[in-house]
Amino acid sequence: MATIELTNRPASKTAKVRGSNRVWGVPLPYALLTPTFLIVFGLLVYPLAYAFVLSFSNRILTGSVPFKWIGFENYTTLLASASDLWPSVAVTLRFALVGVLCEFIIGLGLALLLNREFRGRTWLRVGILVPLMVPPLASGLVWRIMYDDEFGIIPHTVRALGGHPPIFLGDASTALYAVVATEVWRASPFMVLVLLAALQALPQELIEAAQVDGATALQVFRHITLPFILPVIIVALLFRTVDALRTFDLIFLLTQGGPGTVTEVVSMFIYRWGFRHFKLGFTSAASILLFLATLVICLFYLRLLVRQQEQTKGE
Repeated sequence: MATIELTNRPASKTAKVRGSNRVWGVPLPYALLTPTFLIVFGLLVYPLAYAFVLSFSNRILTGSVPFKWIGFENYTTLLASASDLWPSVAVTLRFALVGVLCEFIIGLGLALLLNREFRGRTWLRVGILVPLMVPPLASGLVWRIMYDDEFGIIPHTVRALGGHPPIFLGDASTALYAVVATEVWRASPFMVLVLLAALQALPQELIEAAQVDGATALQVFRHITLPFILPVIIVALLFRTVDALRTFDLIFLLTQGGPGTVTEVVSMFIYRWGFRHFKLGFTSAASILLFLATLVICLFYLRLLVRQQEQTKGE
């Protein structure tokens, strides 16, 4: 009898523990995962699936046109050679390429500077990170005032130096680059923060050994520092490229896509056709195309990251 009692006690305790790991009869792990699943489903999966379904219809927000399934007509219209989408794609690519390249150059330079020991480095770090803490709406409004031809400090400074400033946000030749400059000011601290963290994780023993062997600063950077932080650079470029491709709020505040369509990125194109012309089916197709293009770019960056890691393991 004593043996039976000893063998039954652990079983009863296990049963109690298993019974306590349930919430309303649902196993505890599933109960804990359910809120996260519902949030992801409600904010990501369902809107994406609904947009995909709408992209095959002629849905109009006002309901003035009878609903009808039209197949791939929206996609063929968007991808036609005479479509208005292609100028927006060109503007988006130019905005992303110029902006991300400038952010990377500025971010890497400042990260290398802040990685050195000098007086006042802590305060400089704090000052550089301030633009990252400013909300995009606030930064857009501030820069719109700064670009103002009558009251803005930037045109005033150019005139004080004897120049003749253009209407930065109203001139077709300068509007896009004025928006890019605002985006670079706002997002460069992200590059600085990420690259500085990678530089500070670099083993100093490698640099000291290379310097003992007579390596110059450029050789140390090329053969030790750059290969070590290259995976972090790829990840940072991935985040910034994806963010630049879906930029909307900053351009909406500064130019609303103007003058004309000079600064109309794909997000502004979708806004124009969706909330001014109310063509939900058409804009859903454009949104799906933007999603697929972003996905392809993400796969490209991830492939670069995998190749870099394979090369590092091979060496």
